Amino acid sequence: MKGAEFHPNCTGAQIVPANPDVAGVGVIVIVGFLTTTCLAFVMDFSILFLDNHERIVGICRAFMNNKEPYVPDISVPYWRSPGFWSKVLSKNLLAFSDTQLATGLAIQFTALIKHCELSIYHFQIVTDLAFLTTITHLLALVCLRNYFVKYKWINLPRILIMLCNLAMLGYTSFVGFSYQLVGLDLSSDLACFYKKETPPLKSAFTGRWAMLLIAACGAHGAVISAMYFFHNKERNEKCKILWLIGAPIRTWLIAPIYSIFGLQMVGKELRNTQALGVAPVHIVGNEKEWGFGQFLNVLLLALPLFAGWESFWEEKDEEPELRFGRSTRPSKTDLLQTANEPKDKKFSSRDNSLAGRTMESFGGSPLGTPMPRSNSPFEISLRQVEGGSMSQLATPPAVASPPVHSMTQRSMSQ
Repeated sequence: MKGAEFHPNCTGAQIVPANPDVAGVGVIVIVGFLTTTCLAFVMDFSILFLDNHERIVGICRAFMNNKEPYVPDISVPYWRSPGFWSKVLSKNLLAFSDTQLATGLAIQFTALIKHCELSIYHFQIVTDLAFLTTITHLLALVCLRNYFVKYKWINLPRILIMLCNLAMLGYTSFVGFSYQLVGLDLSSDLACFYKKETPPLKSAFTGRWAMLLIAACGAHGAVISAMYFFHNKERNEKCKILWLIGAPIRTWLIAPIYSIFGLQMVGKELRNTQALGVAPVHIVGNEKEWGFGQFLNVLLLALPLFAGWESFWEEKDEEPELRFGRSTRPSKTDLLQTANEPKDKKFSSRDNSLAGRTMESFGGSPLGTPMPRSNSPFEISLRQVEGGSMSQLATPPAVASPPVHSMTQRSMSQ
């Protein structure tokens, strides 16, 4: 390692050079660390409220002595319903979690690679920021449990990366919280920790490192084990009991306590930085200056915002297949109709029949804009037979001709 060839100054009360890429205001506040974690916390409980909206309203009515059952108003637009916003926020929460995975791993890898250039003060900030990423991961696991269980093998790489981030946090927090056991100061170089003898785990496990490790591993272990080992509540009686007891505990006890504990602990530490307050060490330079690292992290925050914007319009659009000319995916109605057709019958968009040409000519416009409704006799007849048999359109009903003797009498009278 580079630290083996580096000769750091391990004396106390040193001057620490500013490092805005680690402790800048853009990294700590605006990026996704404090801001994203707080947004994920709000979105998580908003989704839980929306998913249990009818039940919560029913409980509130029971306390208000209102015996009238709650009936959702289906006449309102879909985008104003709880189900719509639950889907939109769920996709956004997953995007926030993925962004935190990338930033959490990146900042820890960078700190370990440049451990000879960092002070213990800045390395401890890295540990606090990485701890915030685990809060977002846990909130996503708890709130989107059904999604992770349904697509557990698709989400397996995401789970493995979460565990990798958690394992790295265990190591970085051990270094960041046990420096005092080897007689170092916050202003000392991080390389001094590797020059000295590693503190015993028994002594290090009695401080903040133990609290963080137990909370992080316990919370993630409870949620992930429930997803992959106890996800089927009807498998047997034992699993059913564990599921019934564990589900509300994970959702309403473990996740809130872990999130509040993490935000309180990390927020208290980050207030003692130059970006948010007064640093406990003497820093030369200004960590509030904006540089490449801060702008990059702020731009990463735009990724989940774009995902939220896209999911909003995808869910709001009544016909997403026709939006922006994307009409390649069959609708549910088309799938039901073609399922009842003979297997040897092939449909083509280049059908030369009258019905085929008519359906193509009166299809959706490229941008999904509404087309003018014509009142011509042909279109009226087309709308009347829509949903019925196509034979009515291909073969028009025969009109009875007048009798021959009536035509003869009419000509003689003339």
